[in-house]
Amino acid sequence: MIRLLSVVALVCGLLLAPAAQVQARAQDLFPGANLDTAIPAPEGVIGHPVGARLTPVADIHRYLETLAEAAPDRMVTGEYGRTWQGRRLIWAAISSPENIARLDQIRAASRALADPRTTDAAEARRLIADTPAIVWLAYSVHGNEVGPAEASMAVARHLLAARGDPRIQRMLQDTVVVLIPTQNPDGRDRFINGYRAGQGLESDPDVQSVQGREPWPSGRFNHYLFDLNRDWFAQTQPETRGHAALQMQWKPQVVADIHEMGTDQTYFFPPEADPFNPLFTDSQLAMREVIGRAHGQVFDAAGIDYFTREYFDAFYPGFGDNWPGYSGAIAMTYEQGSARGDVRRRSDGSLLTLFETVRSQFLISLSTIDAAAVNRRQLMSDFHAYHASAIEDGRRLGAILLPRTGADPTAADRLARLLAGQGVEVGVAGAGFSACGSHAAGTYVIDLAQPAGRLARVLLDPSISLPADFTAEQERRRAQGLDHQLYDVAAWALPLAYNTPAIQCRSRPGVAVTPLSGDAPLSGGVIDGQTAAAWIVQPGLSGMRFLTAALREGLTVRVLEAGFTLDGRDWPAGSLVLTRGANPDDAPARIARIAAQAGATVQGVGDTWVTSGPSLGSGRAPVARAPRIAMAWEAPTGATSAGGLRWMIEQAYGYPVTIIRTAQMATSNLGEYDVIILPDGGGYASTLGERGVANLRDWARQGGVLIGVGGGMGFMSEPGSQMLATRLEGRVADEDASEPAPADEATVPGVILTSPDQLRGAIRPAEGSPDSIPGILLRATTDPDHWLAAGVAHTLNILASGSDIYAPLRLDQGANVVRFAGPNDLLAAGYIWDENRAQLAYKPAVVAQSLGSGQLIGFAHDPSARGFMRGLDVLFLNAVFRGPSHTR
Repeated sequence: MIRLLSVVALVCGLLLAPAAQVQARAQDLFPGANLDTAIPAPEGVIGHPVGARLTPVADIHRYLETLAEAAPDRMVTGEYGRTWQGRRLIWAAISSPENIARLDQIRAASRALADPRTTDAAEARRLIADTPAIVWLAYSVHGNEVGPAEASMAVARHLLAARGDPRIQRMLQDTVVVLIPTQNPDGRDRFINGYRAGQGLESDPDVQSVQGREPWPSGRFNHYLFDLNRDWFAQTQPETRGHAALQMQWKPQVVADIHEMGTDQTYFFPPEADPFNPLFTDSQLAMREVIGRAHGQVFDAAGIDYFTREYFDAFYPGFGDNWPGYSGAIAMTYEQGSARGDVRRRSDGSLLTLFETVRSQFLISLSTIDAAAVNRRQLMSDFHAYHASAIEDGRRLGAILLPRTGADPTAADRLARLLAGQGVEVGVAGAGFSACGSHAAGTYVIDLAQPAGRLARVLLDPSISLPADFTAEQERRRAQGLDHQLYDVAAWALPLAYNTPAIQCRSRPGVAVTPLSGDAPLSGGVIDGQTAAAWIVQPGLSGMRFLTAALREGLTVRVLEAGFTLDGRDWPAGSLVLTRGANPDDAPARIARIAAQAGATVQGVGDTWVTSGPSLGSGRAPVARAPRIAMAWEAPTGATSAGGLRWMIEQAYGYPVTIIRTAQMATSNLGEYDVIILPDGGGYASTLGERGVANLRDWARQGGVLIGVGGGMGFMSEPGSQMLATRLEGRVADEDASEPAPADEATVPGVILTSPDQLRGAIRPAEGSPDSIPGILLRATTDPDHWLAAGVAHTLNILASGSDIYAPLRLDQGANVVRFAGPNDLLAAGYIWDENRAQLAYKPAVVAQSLGSGQLIGFAHDPSARGFMRGLDVLFLNAVFRGPSHTR
């Protein structure tokens, strides 16, 4: 049974003060505490008390490092990476002098407990008895959630300075506390700079003020506008990669991801809302509730309102509070109602101050440490047992195989390295073998009997689904016109996202494997290249990376729009060809260097005589241009879509993009650009105005490639835009629905309802959009005869969400390049409403249409969503890099 008296007494003895005193004296955050003056107060380092005003990232770091200098026997700091903008990412560890002196030993012990294959029962018992729990407190992953990062300074100071308090000393004896003060430095400083720009005589609590209205893109996101709290398994951003790597070094037992939410909210902590991911263990869920109850007692003593269970589910593994759970941690999200600055007025007229939010975050941080200290032995024992049960489950389940087959073998290479980089043991088969079929050497083998077996399963298994009772409740809510309760996406299986095969095999392969490292270079190079008449590169992720680099180098590359046969070998549509005659004398050396960097295999051929399919110099082998790319930026684009698309082109494929404020496109000389991208967003027509819409349309008519994604496609399909011929569909009428009552009639004809289904039809709105679906993976098929699909697999998986469904283009209008599968094959992973399944079947997901001399291309759903739908990269990049070859 958990003991709660420690922190409750701490709260009552040190932190409770009359509300008026707390409001009036932000400088006295901890009334009654006996703080050691040898530990520097924040005022002398950052110029103000914690909670008095916002603190820039550099000052937070400076204060924590000053504390470490003042108490080096109890606190150490380090750097775990840099942001895109070059800001440091730092951590701090605080514990007793004895623990700090043996910090390497403690980390090693935690890693040993996480691998029962090498730690026998006796050694585990010894480590459990002797090892403090590692408590990981991560603050402010969203840059505009400002209070948590402020609280990190208060927590560090109090742990070091609380003099004569045996409770604090016991916490530090039984735990090592790791603080991540600012997970998103770029976003935080963006927010603070904007907030300070609106500063007047005093901070303005009015939500209508400049200080109360963040400009686009807000401080929530990092430099490339990724939501870092959804990047934990995609690992696309340096902030996430560094943080995840640091956690893997430490293997914490408790992780708290500390956030803020809407100003009118109180405080949320676990247990979470349904649904829970089925791969969480009973002991993990039980301990989350134990810790939550401890928090409840602390908040009751402090007079702070809170809630649990009603919001924030634990299903999607990409969150900072879920991904660590598959490494055995008790991982939790905390959410505080936010002042979004120094002070904010709630809708009831009361004021919420930064100081109040810091106080709550400070309290729950201490409560988390105390709960871990009180339950240390149970935590350590459960942590070891978690990994032992993962291995035992894996012995029963066998292995997952990633063969280098399918349309793009390099997709398997990249997926295998992504998994290995986050602690999943991946082996490379040294020879061919038979297990659930025959497989070649080089196949990736993931034996599930490993400590990270559950992480591998949750990322790779498409059958992980929402509980039946949860989906039944959502259907009931839909029938009543209520929104579904799923907090985030319901599907993410990475083999589907990468569009590469994965085989779940109960038979464990007996082949010898070589362990794969997450940073292992992709193999690429040139075969028979020095005396070649031409060089050929297969399409795919590595092939596209080769193309973008070759275009930047000024090499001449042709892209074949159909398969062909040369020298007895068949090559697929989308293959890249560089002929010696069209390229400079040093082309062989440059091609070899690009191939190695891109991880692409380049085949040299002795002649260019094609025996089947288009010749290498034909019109069906157009030269790819090096396009000048522009992208709409700022309102009304969706920040994550704009950032994700830019990140894909610039960082994943190394090609620059010019970003232009959307409103500026009304008067800009768009003739400077070959390709313009409109990311997902709403309100393009009003932002551009008639002049801007006409400017875009005329530019496309004159030979531009205009690509609309999500809401960008929706804008292009609006009748007023006079661009795409497709239109959004409304909801399909319900045959059981009665006719709507005329507005000017006093009575309507009577009807007899004979079933609940008829009642649902009668009360459903007669018009409107289809019901919105959560993020799910849907199957789609490509048109193999269209240039946009060259080098793309025949079957794709698309992360779809929302309610947009488009009517197909007629043959005289354009091409439905990618269409959704039929109703029985549509769902690849997740859960879909029956009405959406029926209405989405066979509808277009990607369309292409000529407009004058230019091309219009629409993507109904964002192919860059969250950076993990890599199986769609080639399709989108075909539009960007091959589209200009199809304009006049």
